[in-house]
Formats: sequence, C-alpha cells, structure tokens
Amino acid sequence: MARLAKLQRIVKEKGLDALLVSHLPHIQYLINYTGSNGLLIVPAQGKPHFFTDFRYKAQVKQEVIGAKISIVERDRNIQDALVERQLFSDYDSLGFEKQHISYALFDFLRTKFRHVKLVPETEMVEKLTVIKSEDEILVMKRAAEITDKVYEIVTDLMKPGMTENEVAAEIAYHTRLQGGERDAFNIIVASGERSALPHGVATDKKIRKNELVTLDFGCVYKGFNSDMTRTVSMGRVSTELQKIYEIVRVSQQRTIDKLHAGMNAREVDTLARDYITLHGYGSKFGHSTGHGLGIEVHEMPSLNQRGERYKLEPNQVVTIEPGIYLEGIGGVRIEDDVVIRKDGCEVLTCSPKDSLRVL
Repeated sequence: MARLAKLQRIVKEKGLDALLVSHLPHIQYLINYTGSNGLLIVPAQGKPHFFTDFRYKAQVKQEVIGAKISIVERDRNIQDALVERQLFSDYDSLGFEKQHISYALFDFLRTKFRHVKLVPETEMVEKLTVIKSEDEILVMKRAAEITDKVYEIVTDLMKPGMTENEVAAEIAYHTRLQGGERDAFNIIVASGERSALPHGVATDKKIRKNELVTLDFGCVYKGFNSDMTRTVSMGRVSTELQKIYEIVRVSQQRTIDKLHAGMNAREVDTLARDYITLHGYGSKFGHSTGHGLGIEVHEMPSLNQRGERYKLEPNQVVTIEPGIYLEGIGGVRIEDDVVIRKDGCEVLTCSPKDSLRVL
C-alpha cells in the first residue's frame, strides 16, 4: 500500500489523471501479482484497478493487495474490458510506460479513447524501485546468500570434461534446492576462448584443463534478484590470463572501497575503467562497470560514462563488474552486489575472489 500511495503522489504531481502500468515486474512490485498477464491503472486519487484474465481468478485473491480486481472471462480480453467499463471516460490525461508498452496496446488506447491525452512517461515506478527499504535489502541479502552457496557447491562439482550446459544445469538445480524461486537470467558459463564473450551463455562445449571458466548467474527470491560473476581456472592458465585476473580484481576492489552515496554513475565507472586503462587493457573493457539491481536484473542506473545525471543514493543496490576480454584467448569478469550507504557501501555477495581460484 505504501508503494501505491507513493506512486499516486507522483501521478498527481505530474498532473496526470492516472498511470497505466503494463510492465509485469512493476505490477508485482506495486500489488504483489506474479502472473503473466495484466494491466494496472493507478489513478491520482482513488483505488487502483487491476485487470487480468480467468486463469488467475483464484490466484489474484491470494496475492493482490491494494487494488480493485476485474477478471476478464473467456472470449474477451483486457482491452475489451477497458472499453466496456468506460474506465477512462472522466480522464483528460493518461500516462503510460513508454519503454514497456506494446505498439498494439498504444494504438488501441489512441483509437478507442480519443478524448484522452496519452502521455509517455519514464522512470515513474523505477524511481520507487531503485531505493530499497531495509526489509527489501534483507530479501536481497538472502538472494545473495543463495547464490554464494550455489557457487560453493557447483565449483566443488566442476571438473574437466563437463560441458558448460552441464555446469549451468547444476547451477539451476542447486539454486532451487537452496530456496531460489528461479534463475535471474540465462546462466553464463563461458570457458576457454569463450570466456572472452561477456554474455557467453552456456553451450555444449566441454570444459578443458588449463583454461578459464566464467560463471555469471543469480536467483530470484521473493521477487528480488541477485547477480554474481566469478572467474575460475580449471588448472593452470597462462601468465597473461593470471595478470588480467589480478588487474580486474584490483579494479573492482578499488571501486567498491570508494563507493558512497552522492557519487554519480560516471564517477563510479571511471574508478574501475581508469585502473584497467592504466595497465593497457582499456580497449578490452567494453561494457559498463555495473547497473542497478532489484526487482529486475537491470535497473537504473547504468554505471557508465554517460551517467553524470544519476547520483547514487543510500539504499540503492548496484553491481560492480569490471572485466577484460581478450578475443581468441580468454577473459575475466568479477561481479558483486553492493548496497550504497551514506559513507560507503555494503557488499552482499561474499564468494572468494582474492586470488584466481584453481579447481
């Protein structure tokens, strides 16, 4: 209810009659709904109205908090219900999430509700989700603990000859055994030359002796995500790969040590990037230093060189994940989940990283 009330204040401040929320993670955040179909109308005043279909008739009774519920019966759809209820008949302006709405839905609204001014909006719900309550941070700590435990189990199981897909399957299996609801994203297991692929999702490639393996995975727990990367060595690897591991490790740790509220996203990225550049690998670090984390794996802000306008605030959670990628040779990335505090930060993921782990 507090989340809805905050959003309604924002809707009112924007001069809108209501906001149409179509992004399912936002709907879950606001009213606790976990299904796969629905629209939420949040008026500036009055009770929000949630629409879904018959499949979720029983589920919404158990989950939805703070909104009136309308179930669309078979042979009808939610758009039909919006017209039949004349829900927007008294509205002059309706905001919508421009980054999440389909063109089909936008065209429907434009055609059926010609008297209503449709206002594209960004970051209305996102501004609520980026600042976590202490209770939400506790949930994210638990998600991180699950990920740490899975890392410990799976690295003990890994051996040469296993395929990347077999390792990913072990990660997914143990994530659920440890209490995770599901994987946060497609699990990355990238070995040998493939470790130079920042998003090298698992394949049938067999892991060989004397090569790096990058593991990037997370879980969803009570609607919140964890996201961690570790790079390990399956036996002894080249001196250069050992060298870039140490550069990435120091770059990441220096950045974490200096994190605090009030920094902007570009300053954070510069901390990590300058150290890697100083050691001659700046061109081999081609992605941002990190991103916001919470009800989605990627939230505001992106910690990159375009991030001057985003200042870190207390109780934001971000990832710190610099990397170096040598095409045709291998790559290293190390990633942790970090809570921003007024005078520093708190690291949620605790898996070892102080030296290149040899399996």
